[in-house]
Amino acid sequence: MHSILPFEENQALRTVSKEIPFRDILTPKITKLIQEMKALLAKEEYGVALAAVQVGEPIRLFIVSGRAIARGKRNAPDETAPTKKIIHKKAAASADMVYINPVCIKLSHGRTDKHEGCLSIRGKWGEVPRAEKATIKYLDERGKQQERGASGFLAHIFQHEMDHLEGVLYVDKADKLYDEHEKKE
Repeated sequence: MHSILPFEENQALRTVSKEIPFRDILTPKITKLIQEMKALLAKEEYGVALAAVQVGEPIRLFIVSGRAIARGKRNAPDETAPTKKIIHKKAAASADMVYINPVCIKLSHGRTDKHEGCLSIRGKWGEVPRAEKATIKYLDERGKQQERGASGFLAHIFQHEMDHLEGVLYVDKADKLYDEHEKKE
């Protein structure tokens, strides 16, 4: 069983991940890896996505949690009631999405600083300038060609995970870094 490896123990995080040959997508090895990654991600309270390289497999594969996809489907941010209390809408989770050999085909010009962390660098957070919209082309876990555009939270996730596949970590791009217990300004 794979596990999420910390940065200090995972030299693969600094390598460019290799494409998965089409003939290998439905093999027991890749199928098992995908199931293990889904199980690992499900155990994470705050984790929204996981790249194969984070479990020591430098291949072009990442998974986005159904919880994150459901969050991205909301039409509006959390709403404020007349009493000024925040009402958190809990969206039903969607199925986890698998992205194999993804290629970013479009990024918007507009950039917004996004609060970001990583399951491979626990206890640290940062502000990373990210495009507001992203479109990727990829193969799903059945090997079918797909294309998906995203804005907001999901676009942010796509960019973070695509960076992992290129050997880039959010700390390389962060304007500000802080420890988990530090107060964000």
